[in-house]
Amino acid sequence: MYLPLSRGRASVLLFALSGLQAAEPASTNELAETVVTATKTETERWHTASSVTVISRQQIEDGQFRLLPEALRQVPGLTLATPGIPGTVTTVMSRGTTTKDTALLIDGRPVPNNLAGSFNLESMALDNVERIEVLRGPAASLYGGRSLGGVINIITRSGKGVETPQGTVYAETGSYGTFREGLSTLGSAGMLDWSLEGSRADMQGQRQNTQLQQNNAAGRFGITLSEALRFDLDTRYFTTGIGTPRDTGTNDPNDHVFSEFWSISPRLVYDDGHRWRHSLTYSHTQFRQVATGFTTPPQVNNRVSARTDWLEYQSTLRLTEKWSLTAGAWLQDQTISRYNDTAGRLDIDENQTNLALFLQSQAEVLPGLHLTGGLRFDSYSDFEDLLTWRGGISYRVPITQTVLHVNYGTAFTPPSPQDITPVFGGNPALLQPERSRGWEIGIEQPMLKNTLHLAITGFRNDLRDTYQYPPPFFIPQAIGEATTYGIESSLAWTPCREFAFHLSHTWLHAYDDTNMARLVRRPQHTIAANMTLQPHRDVSLSLGANWVLGREDFYPTSFAPEDVEDYLALRLSANWRLSKRFELFARIENLLGEKYAEIPGFPAMSTGAYAGFKLRF
Repeated sequence: MYLPLSRGRASVLLFALSGLQAAEPASTNELAETVVTATKTETERWHTASSVTVISRQQIEDGQFRLLPEALRQVPGLTLATPGIPGTVTTVMSRGTTTKDTALLIDGRPVPNNLAGSFNLESMALDNVERIEVLRGPAASLYGGRSLGGVINIITRSGKGVETPQGTVYAETGSYGTFREGLSTLGSAGMLDWSLEGSRADMQGQRQNTQLQQNNAAGRFGITLSEALRFDLDTRYFTTGIGTPRDTGTNDPNDHVFSEFWSISPRLVYDDGHRWRHSLTYSHTQFRQVATGFTTPPQVNNRVSARTDWLEYQSTLRLTEKWSLTAGAWLQDQTISRYNDTAGRLDIDENQTNLALFLQSQAEVLPGLHLTGGLRFDSYSDFEDLLTWRGGISYRVPITQTVLHVNYGTAFTPPSPQDITPVFGGNPALLQPERSRGWEIGIEQPMLKNTLHLAITGFRNDLRDTYQYPPPFFIPQAIGEATTYGIESSLAWTPCREFAFHLSHTWLHAYDDTNMARLVRRPQHTIAANMTLQPHRDVSLSLGANWVLGREDFYPTSFAPEDVEDYLALRLSANWRLSKRFELFARIENLLGEKYAEIPGFPAMSTGAYAGFKLRF
């Protein structure tokens, strides 16, 4: 076992804090920041009665986050686990729920789930991302199934209003044969605006057969047809090729997985600027994955393909200055198939259609007192119809500016194609949608002229018809009822423009009530900290820490859950702007050389150093 926090590790953090000098305070107003994910409309965060964390563009650049999982590790309530190889499937669990219980959106458009019900967030580059909003807690009253744990919404950059086109080129190299290059541009000309990015990543890896080749391209085009009418077009494409040696006991030198994804999504928005806003959005996506070189059962060589079409109409009507209604309808159709090359046959062929209607009300009934309520009806081609609802209250005390919020909602997650397919051990006759009832209650307090924010939120999810995936075959195993509850607490301190400090702690208890046992891969304590220091106007330093304690998981050699070692991972990054257009950057990942595995048998990479440049034009 690793010690929770050794004296040496603690001294690294204390030393980093000890050199700070006081400067003029810089006021921040986190409570007033506008978010869209909690209500599907632009709303001040504290009005929503929900727990929403925003990762800004500045935080992405300061931390030099290249892929989505790197940024999400700073969010309270989230647990991430990877097989230790960049580009491989990443598990993300919100408040003790599973990956398939959290929806992933890009500019409000849902990213389709894959065969196992998760999504390929490990392939999402952040070069063209404006901010990331993470909503925690049941969100099915707006987003339907697969939002039992919450929603991750990636909001990309827009060229609207950028009169002088901007461009950026960057390149970096570093440990384990790593090379990354990227190009992006955004701007506007007359009625047209655009935002484009493309990037390439190559890595040899640390273990045998852990190479990565990844290409990303995305574009967002807009046409302002009139003051009230706008057309947007979002397109994206990525390919990822990775070696997958599996756990250290297998070390297969030949296993390889290639993935390809592309999407196109037009959106038409009418907004009169006063009372009524309409939007109509369509999205078509295709995904394919090819697995080759697999010789050890139960893994097989195969080809997976998925096609998804999604259509949503949404209308927001402002009845009064204090009351608005949002209503909409969506239709989603998805087909997933798998050809088993080892057996020479098509062994998966699933189609699912989802039709939904939703309604939401937002009202300020008294000064500072906001009520939010929502209702949604979902009809599935393969499962029973479901009705979900949500109610929330938020109140800001006038004198102290203290914000209190309470939120309650019901949610569900339908079985994934893998869950109901006999080839994986699934049973269509037994599997039912997983259901939950979840609530949270929290308080947030700004202090010291709004430069210090303290927050604490307690939450609970009561689950039924839920599942685990134990080794050796990881087929779905019904466990009936489960409970997850805990406390999220955070501190954000920005006393001056030259210094910022964020600290969050999540205490989580996730329990299988049917078998009276802990749910695996849900740590009891997760601590995330980030400190940014700007000793000179052109130089910034950022130190991030993730400390995970109290884990339990399955080891590859055993079929019973066991205690897993704690770990502390540090990430140090530096940015130096030499001129208005040229910048150097460097970072060290796993600064302390911690030997740990987020998933037993799949060791994380050792200390790695990376450096590069960025040119703006």
